[in-house]
Amino acid sequence: MAGEGESPLDPRAVADGLTIWASPGVVADPARPDLGLVAALTCLPSRTAYTGDEREGAEPVDVVASSLLGQGFALLTAFDAASLVALPIPSGWVGALTPDVRHLTVVAPGGVFYDGDLAAEVPPRWSEAIDRRGLLVLLVSTGTALPRPGQVTSMEAARRAGNIVAAQIRVQRHS
Repeated sequence: MAGEGESPLDPRAVADGLTIWASPGVVADPARPDLGLVAALTCLPSRTAYTGDEREGAEPVDVVASSLLGQGFALLTAFDAASLVALPIPSGWVGALTPDVRHLTVVAPGGVFYDGDLAAEVPPRWSEAIDRRGLLVLLVSTGTALPRPGQVTSMEAARRAGNIVAAQIRVQRHS
């Protein structure tokens, strides 16, 4: 329940107790070697919150996705490298990656979006792709769980349903 003066749509109210699981990956398109490898981070919030109105036929609105869309993210239309490098780069979003590539902090205009350890081993050439482009693609999907057999199918189903918002963020190394 939102506190006094807070709208139930306020992202700060939704963020209380929110955990984000993240999984690094790389995307390459052999037909487009000019794009090289694209580093991505699939982010899955532990909570999903919807709002809507009482009218018959009204669709529920995903609060996390709508908040990110309002901050410059876009709906993901395809998982190919060309679509990922065409994603917007929202203002005020930046990632800080430790030199050992084990910890990432993603700061958004309103605070920290993600601050956590990455997998014991990120995919081969993941950090090289970040260093080359200076960018990381954030893929944010609600209503999808990690880890789970059939994750690729699940993420593709989420994309087809319009449940993945994405953007590129600038990333820098820190100690």
